Amino acid sequence: MTKELIVRTGPQEYECRAGVLSTLPKRLEERFVKNILIVHGTVSWEKARPYLEALYQAGFSITEMAFSGECSYEEVDRIVGLAAQHKSDAIIGIGGGKIMDAVKYAAAKAGCILNVMIPTLASNCAPWTPLSVMYTEDGVFIRYDFLQQQASLLLLEPKLIIDSPKDFFVAGLADTLAKWYESDEILSLPENAQQPMLMMARQAAYICRQSILDHAELAIASLEAGEVTEAFVKLTEVIISISGMVGGMGDAFARTTIAHEIHDAITIFPESHHFLHGHKVAYGIMVQLAYEKKWAEIDNLIPFYEHLDIPKSLHDLHLDKLDAEGIMEIARLSTKPEAPAHGLPYDVTAELMAEAILALEDYMANLPEL
Repeated sequence: MTKELIVRTGPQEYECRAGVLSTLPKRLEERFVKNILIVHGTVSWEKARPYLEALYQAGFSITEMAFSGECSYEEVDRIVGLAAQHKSDAIIGIGGGKIMDAVKYAAAKAGCILNVMIPTLASNCAPWTPLSVMYTEDGVFIRYDFLQQQASLLLLEPKLIIDSPKDFFVAGLADTLAKWYESDEILSLPENAQQPMLMMARQAAYICRQSILDHAELAIASLEAGEVTEAFVKLTEVIISISGMVGGMGDAFARTTIAHEIHDAITIFPESHHFLHGHKVAYGIMVQLAYEKKWAEIDNLIPFYEHLDIPKSLHDLHLDKLDAEGIMEIARLSTKPEAPAHGLPYDVTAELMAEAILALEDYMANLPEL
């Protein structure tokens, strides 16, 4: 199958440093913004509001809206409607990945309104990428929608992220780790290995993997101590920015394959909904490696997973009660005809996927005691 390579870059402007949010009024004035809609979560708003005094004192007309919790088409339309009602020139998203995705989509749908990303979590690359992951209002995955408009501004304030819950940061590390495992089989093919954009995508994926394996322990210790260190800032940028470059430069050659397809499939089970996106993707990495029979690499990752308490089996995801039909349903959904996993340089079938899921479960159940 011939694939087109369409490069989708990141935000128009990006900065990561302490105090960066104090520059927001000037940046919005330079873009002729007068009316602002802020979409925020509950906890994220409590954290971020003290950093926005300069914005509130700058004379903008500001409307605030609490996010529903899901990036659904209904929520996007609600944001669009409120933006139209208040004649908003810019929508600012403050919070986690689903808020970022909803705000990006709403800004594009509302007619190229500026969108500003202010993450309060380092849990995925949603603030960077011009696409939105869409769910039902009940949290079941629907599809990825590509947008014809990237973020206008992405501002990372490390102090705003350092006190975020450890689980979200760990989930971000796991989601970012998948960038390498999902893309390398494709990007390392001889016909791809010398294409400039794909070379950049592969290098970004390598940075994701190696930075996490090298610095995760120190970065998590920094998070737990509430200290903004070089390691913490580095991995925050890797999770949000470098990981976004993998799919941005590599497009369908590097965006998602088995790990994310497994995530999407298991969202049909309500038991999985309290696990974060990255935790489910991490399990998907293990399924992909089992599919590829890379048991030595699984062994390499097991200590890392166990140290960070990342799910590596259905048992860990509280889905070990699934019967053969439930496992086959995961296998079918993750290998549907339009699934990106079919871009891998080997056959991907539901039968083989079910075998990999079962083999992984058996392997994890029989690990020797440490």
